[in-house]
Amino acid sequence: MMAEFEKWLARVLLLNGVLTVAVVFGLLGPAHEDGALAGLGLAAALGCVSAALCLRGRVAGLWGALLYYGLQVLSYYPHDGGRAFCVKAGTSIGVVLQLHGATLVLNLIAATLLAATALVLLRRRPAAAGGAA
Repeated sequence: MMAEFEKWLARVLLLNGVLTVAVVFGLLGPAHEDGALAGLGLAAALGCVSAALCLRGRVAGLWGALLYYGLQVLSYYPHDGGRAFCVKAGTSIGVVLQLHGATLVLNLIAATLLAATALVLLRRRPAAAGGAA
């Protein structure tokens, strides 16, 4: 059962990676600045490579998925026009927090997939350690 869930997670990661590629090439959403585009391109590559590794059963793919979703969990937009942080890639449903000086967005889908990936990684580690002993 866990192997099926792991494959499902890998397929969702692949879908998110492909959606990010579509955003990079301007097929989905508005055009981005050059700096944001480079970050999205790296996120797209990370998502697709991590998904391929996950589908092959590699633990490195799970670590890549943690990084991929970790980048998307929080977005920060200052109201004074200062430096913002956001990686808008893949699917998202967010909770928006209006703070005094900024807007903070929590991507619930990325947070859920991050937690699910961490669960799979934690469940695989004891099996790997027990098999090596």
